[in-house]
Amino acid sequence: MPTETKLPHALAMLVRRAFRTLRPLVLVACALALGAGAALAQQDRIVTKDGKEKIAKVVSEDYDGLTLAVDGGGTTGLRWKTIESVRYASADKYYRALDAFATGSPDEALTQLEALAGDSKLRPVLRHGVLFHLARTYQKVGNADKALATYEALLEAFPKTRYLLTVGANLIALYRAKGTVGAGAKTLETRLTAAQGGSNDPTLQAGIGVLRGAILEEQGKHADAQRVFESTASLSGADAEVVAAAKLGLARCAQRAGRTSDADTRYRELVLAEAPNEVLAGAWNGLGDLAFEPALQKRDPLGLREALFAYLRGVVLYVPGREGATDEYERALAGTSKAFKALGELETDAERKKTFLDRSRRRRDELASNYPQSRYLKDL
Repeated sequence: MPTETKLPHALAMLVRRAFRTLRPLVLVACALALGAGAALAQQDRIVTKDGKEKIAKVVSEDYDGLTLAVDGGGTTGLRWKTIESVRYASADKYYRALDAFATGSPDEALTQLEALAGDSKLRPVLRHGVLFHLARTYQKVGNADKALATYEALLEAFPKTRYLLTVGANLIALYRAKGTVGAGAKTLETRLTAAQGGSNDPTLQAGIGVLRGAILEEQGKHADAQRVFESTASLSGADAEVVAAAKLGLARCAQRAGRTSDADTRYRELVLAEAPNEVLAGAWNGLGDLAFEPALQKRDPLGLREALFAYLRGVVLYVPGREGATDEYERALAGTSKAFKALGELETDAERKKTFLDRSRRRRDELASNYPQSRYLKDL
């Protein structure tokens, strides 16, 4: 009986001694677990196109891919063509601002993006995205001066930005609208030289080539632009999407040089290819232009319908992505407005005439409402 009453007490003593001995180890283990959890919470989540998930800290979003920090120091890279999605840690405000931008709430997006841009503690990789979307929002609401300044600030801080082509295209459009293409070209060339920075990466070189060709086009130096586009289109190792953009530039050069048959062939090759929406829209817009002018002069309704259907592809099928340039979409809207108007003016049936002219007006109003600074408005 005494043995039975003392046994629980002895066990209790052993448990207490074991707890006193193990308690520091338990606390250390808990601290390590909490620390690991906190560290994991600060890591970004990358999903690759093969469905795999990678947890790492993103250092930058560059033109050729993501740069990631690795344990023990240093960095590694992932190409964009291998990446499905990226989700940044502790970035709720950032994603709320992007959602406002994506859902067409420019005033709400502007308020949130301006607040984030003023946060001195914002991660550089998030600041990069904030500046890009802030510039686009300024552009959308018609504040060209702030859009220009913000795009230029983005290129100065992040010369190898993943948005290089879009930023360059939008800057060229803004310079054109302000009548400062010459001065703007010099500024943009300085930024492109900084982005190049001695790199031999063919993807980056091709992207810069497309922009340099576009700058030359805007300056009326079409022969020089053609040489740059030819060099870019034949660059070994360049991404197919950028090569397609260079080929579109070559088609435009042919059209401007009056080589309409050559331009038509080049545009038709592109519309049958796997290419980005902006390139496909540009090729269809080119075909629309080639059909529209002769049909307008001849008062040919069949030719005008051909032009209309070409422009409509850029309005309905090949719309710009969330982060793409909108110039070809604006051009397509303007083209459909012109084609509907021309058809309406030729139409003898009163009801159909009214339908065509109403559709022309709606396209123009859509362009003016969504892109108040568009260069295509002056032609409508």
